[in-house]
Amino acid sequence: CAMCAMLLSQPADPRDDYTVAGAEKFHPDKVDKVKLLRMAVTHDLCEALAGDITPFCDPSAVASKHDKEDQAMQAIRKVVGDPLGKELHGLWAEYEALATVEAIYCKDIDKFEMVVQAYEYEKEHLKPRSEIASNPSPLASSASSAPISEEPLRSFYATTNTTFKSPLFRRLDQELRERREVLLTERGWEVTDEERQQPLK
Repeated sequence: CAMCAMLLSQPADPRDDYTVAGAEKFHPDKVDKVKLLRMAVTHDLCEALAGDITPFCDPSAVASKHDKEDQAMQAIRKVVGDPLGKELHGLWAEYEALATVEAIYCKDIDKFEMVVQAYEYEKEHLKPRSEIASNPSPLASSASSAPISEEPLRSFYATTNTTFKSPLFRRLDQELRERREVLLTERGWEVTDEERQQPLK
C-alpha cells in the first residue's frame, strides 16, 4: 500500500476530475500525504501479522478478521510502545472506520493492489481458451474450482466494480480493466459486464 500512497505526492493528473460533486475532497492538495503514508505502512504491517484476509477466504477467517487485526495492532503497540503504538493503533482504527479521506484512499489502494495482483496472475498463468482440454465457455466462471490457468479470476473484478471512490484510483482501475479485457479477448475469453467498472451510486 505504501508505494501506491506515494502516487499522491505528485501533482494532480489532469485526467482525474476533482470538480464533480464529492470528488473535490480527494484532490491531492487536500490530502495529508504523510498521514496517508503512515496509515498505508500501518495497514501493511497489520496484514503481515494478521494475514491478508479477503472476502474469498474461509468464512470463519472473514468473520474474525477485525479481531485478528486488532490483536495484531495491540501486539505492535506493545512492541513499539506509546506514543507511537497509540498513533499506529489509531491509524488502523481510522482506516477500519473509513472515517477520513486518507482512510478512503488507503482502502482504494488496498483494493487496487488486489485487482493488480489478479491481473498479473491472469497474464502469467491463464491459458488461451483453445488450449484447455475441456474448452469451457468463454464466460466460464472462476467460482468453480478450476485452476487459475483454466479460468479467469472473474470474482476479483466483479466484487470490486464499484469499490473505488477517488478519481485517481477509479482511473487507474479503469485502465487496468481495459488492459485485462484486451488480454482475455486475445486468449479467447470474454468479459462480463459485472467485471467492468460500474458508475458510482
